[in-house]
Amino acid sequence: MPISLLMPVLLTALQKPWMDPSKSVDSRTQLLLNEMTLDEKAAQLGYSSCSHPASSFPNGVGGCHVASYNPNKTNSFQQYLVNNTRLGIPVSFFSETTHSGGVQGTTIFPMPVSQGATWNKSLVKLIAAANALELRSSGGDQALSPILQVCTDPRFGRMEENFAEDPHLVQEYGVAAVTGLQGEDGLGGASTYLGDPTTKVASQGKHYAMYGSGPKDGYTPMGGGPTLRTTFDIYLRPWREFARAGGRGVMAAHQMIDWIPCHANKKMLTDTLRNRFGLKGGYIGSDNTNIEGLRNYFIGFASSLEDAAQLAMNAGLDQDMPGGVFLDSANLVKQGFISNATLDRAVSNVLRKKFASGIFDYSEPANPSMKPNINSQAHRKLAREAAAQGSVLLMNDGTLPLKGLHKDSKLAVIGPFGGCADLNNTECAARVAMEGGYTPAPSDISRITTIQDGLLNRGFTNVQWEQGSDGGRGGPPACSMQPALDAAESADAVFLTVGTMGCHCCNRCGNGEIGDRTSLDLEGGQIDLLQAVLNITKRRNIPATVILIHGRPITFGYNNSVLENVPAMIATWRSGEEGGNGILDVVFGDVNPSGRLAQAWPRGVGYIHTPVNPWYQTHSSMTGGNYYPNGDGTPMSTLFKFGFGLSYSSFEFSDLKINNSSIPINGLNGTGLANATNALSVTVAVKNTGTVDGSVPVIVTYSKRTNHIVRYMKELGSFSKTFIPAGKTVSVTLPLFLHNLARYDTETQWKDLYGNPTTGAYVVDGGTYTAEVSDCVNMDGVWNDVSCKVLSGSFQVGVDKKIYGIYL
Repeated sequence: MPISLLMPVLLTALQKPWMDPSKSVDSRTQLLLNEMTLDEKAAQLGYSSCSHPASSFPNGVGGCHVASYNPNKTNSFQQYLVNNTRLGIPVSFFSETTHSGGVQGTTIFPMPVSQGATWNKSLVKLIAAANALELRSSGGDQALSPILQVCTDPRFGRMEENFAEDPHLVQEYGVAAVTGLQGEDGLGGASTYLGDPTTKVASQGKHYAMYGSGPKDGYTPMGGGPTLRTTFDIYLRPWREFARAGGRGVMAAHQMIDWIPCHANKKMLTDTLRNRFGLKGGYIGSDNTNIEGLRNYFIGFASSLEDAAQLAMNAGLDQDMPGGVFLDSANLVKQGFISNATLDRAVSNVLRKKFASGIFDYSEPANPSMKPNINSQAHRKLAREAAAQGSVLLMNDGTLPLKGLHKDSKLAVIGPFGGCADLNNTECAARVAMEGGYTPAPSDISRITTIQDGLLNRGFTNVQWEQGSDGGRGGPPACSMQPALDAAESADAVFLTVGTMGCHCCNRCGNGEIGDRTSLDLEGGQIDLLQAVLNITKRRNIPATVILIHGRPITFGYNNSVLENVPAMIATWRSGEEGGNGILDVVFGDVNPSGRLAQAWPRGVGYIHTPVNPWYQTHSSMTGGNYYPNGDGTPMSTLFKFGFGLSYSSFEFSDLKINNSSIPINGLNGTGLANATNALSVTVAVKNTGTVDGSVPVIVTYSKRTNHIVRYMKELGSFSKTFIPAGKTVSVTLPLFLHNLARYDTETQWKDLYGNPTTGAYVVDGGTYTAEVSDCVNMDGVWNDVSCKVLSGSFQVGVDKKIYGIYL
């Protein structure tokens, strides 16, 4: 830290010992807490937009939303609080960093649903680090991310905010994101300082927990939820790893678990998240108005706002958005609704995050000299790379990569999400849909590149966009199809751009918050448009590429029959500001597609699995490849399976070796399981047998059949992404951590991290396991899957039919 910035801090520390940066985070927290009045404590428990001037907060304020780049305003607000309140407690500036720095002007990266399709943890980490740098450069210190929901129901409107439907994928992306946001040296937990507070921020994962397990009662899954075993095995595993990786805070989810709202669920917030998973000293905040919602949203739960506040804070909640109920905590203590000790716990957790983030030690949160970090050329390049890597090639008859076109070829972009009638129109649907939700102010979408923009950027001079149909709820209105058909009749190549409309919270549209659906079909007239245009391109024998711009899996009408005429189709999700450029890098072969689906695509809503069944896996041999679940004869298999994606190359796997293939009992008893992290690894040779350089995911699944607990046919155990030049072979080694083999046992007796007796823990079953390695996930045994060739081997853990290890 520059001495010029440190001098005021060191001088102040003589009068205010908590301002001494040489003291520990916990020591400074306690020193400050000892000096605070009830009113000053209560003031720290709210975080909101802070639209009022700083003078409106005589006792300080917990957190303020920073949405626009205005260093003078941000700094003056902070300096007023530091210099004009009794204790000089700074405010924490937070923003939404789902796929941007959260502040107007910051880089808009692809949404998590697109990042999840990359199967690239390193890329997710780089994106998170870029978001952290851009938020910090704007004056922020708290990131509302990563999203750690395991979304197992594609009808859920906010699916686009989620990485995947598989718990292992989500946990690995979550840890990568936390590392990017907080830095390698910022993972020591809530009581440690961030390594570099000028470039890193505190992460607040959301939404805890089980949000996205299934839509019920409108835009939020409000139901009681699945069993305890399923809750821990599927939906809580990412939160377990987030806490153990040093995540600083959590935002509670809107819905209930076991008929108790998450915001007042002590078993989930305290017993599990803090005492089992280890979010020691981390802060837990509410989602917007959800403490009031304990009275207003959930029938018969809280009798009054005071009762709601009492239930929430006693359950483990620390901070209130937007601060309405907890800001009255002084009176709640005086009236006996909450104890002094409970209030002090909440306030300490908020202060601890502030000290750890370094905001007490800087006089100005926003440094104008850091502005070049915002939307830098390097970050735009990263956004383009991410858009390409997240694009999943679903169908290809040889049409792609496109060849033989010249700069004056006539190109028709057809569909409601492909272009803009006025290229200067920043609000056109194509840009909004490409951008995705939870981004900065709407004016930022002027930078979003559509498919039309991307073609023009590549130097094509004869590009025509026609809407062709309406775009469904929230999208462009109905129009005549004829101009689109005329364009297809005269084009040299056609790009069909269809999908679902995205929107900012909380407008009703095809995706996003309050965007739940009862159908996964393309909305409006898009299916008719596809059929009509594809009939023309087939008759004229010209290339046609369907580009899906969307936030969830899509189906295509009755029996998905329109797909019979599709020569090539790419799922591109919400690809961010470089979307048009990145997607076309794949279409034209500048980038070899390497994306894989991070969720299975059902054939229709009638196939949607229960919350206990990611990937559409079966639990018994009754439901094999010839089993038909419906009287209409439709097959059980998915439209596109989990892990599916095509490439312009082919890859051959050989020489599988499972290292340390026999793990003895010793080292697995007691708490040893959590530390036995390198006991097993898988090595495989991968050859690019094609003529094009490319990256490929290497995916390890495992299974075990004799543990006397019904499990999934296969579970994801490890993955990585590797670049391989054409004709070359590389050796890839992946760890298979024992704690990732653990399942939740509801009967095991143990003690939590604080020594409290508890029932239920993650355990590893002894016995023989089978591991499979490939660039896809083989579902043979669930249905007749011959498309994915795998190598398999076995390894032994302990003794068969015994349970080892405790991993809380």
